[in-house]
Amino acid sequence: MDRISRIQNIIRWQELYQERKIIVATYEGSEQKLLKLKEDYDLAQSNKTKLTEFSTSLSEKITQEEARLDHILTQIDNMEKDRDNLKMSRQIKSWEKDMDKYSQDRAVIEAQFYYDKSKMGDITQEIENIEINLATYTAEISELEQEINSIKSKTKKERESIEAGIDAISTEFDTHFVEYFDRLLAKNKGIVMAEIEDDSCSGCNILLPTSYHGGDTIQDVDDSALLQCPNCFRYLYYTEDL
Repeated sequence: MDRISRIQNIIRWQELYQERKIIVATYEGSEQKLLKLKEDYDLAQSNKTKLTEFSTSLSEKITQEEARLDHILTQIDNMEKDRDNLKMSRQIKSWEKDMDKYSQDRAVIEAQFYYDKSKMGDITQEIENIEINLATYTAEISELEQEINSIKSKTKKERESIEAGIDAISTEFDTHFVEYFDRLLAKNKGIVMAEIEDDSCSGCNILLPTSYHGGDTIQDVDDSALLQCPNCFRYLYYTEDL
């Protein structure tokens, strides 16, 4: 393939790339939003799982504390009933000592019990809030997926035609060039060709070396070779090449 054919093919390749980019732009923002929503959903689901596990553990702890508290209250109630039966001072002192211990234990366990009950309420509320968020995320994800799929369905034939055109052109070049050209397209936002105007690259306006212009110098290059701007690396051509 001679240089003129290579330039013409590359320009067409660039045009197809830009056409594809325009189509992708119609749903690219939605895909990015969808990805963020799915990340938020996964994070919320993970937090819910952790809170649910902690809630289960805390619930078991509260049950144990409630059982201990019931036991102490029963003991205190029984001791209150036995108080009038105590006659000897030694018995009374022992009763008072035991009652003081049970009262202290009761205060400690009650404080922990009601603290944990309050914390359980907060966790339950937080889980409910997360579930509301999860439901919102699910609805938004479903809506975005339908929107994206609708656009892709409507542009399917056009996208397939563009891909077929790119594939057909790329087969005319070696693999190394195709890989390099794809990277160049991405780097330069789809603009990889620049016309030589007034001995300068029209892409970055740099004055080109004399070997790139000046009469018939360019014709001295290998017939299939392509010139690249030494500054922006776009491929160069003259209007007459087209």
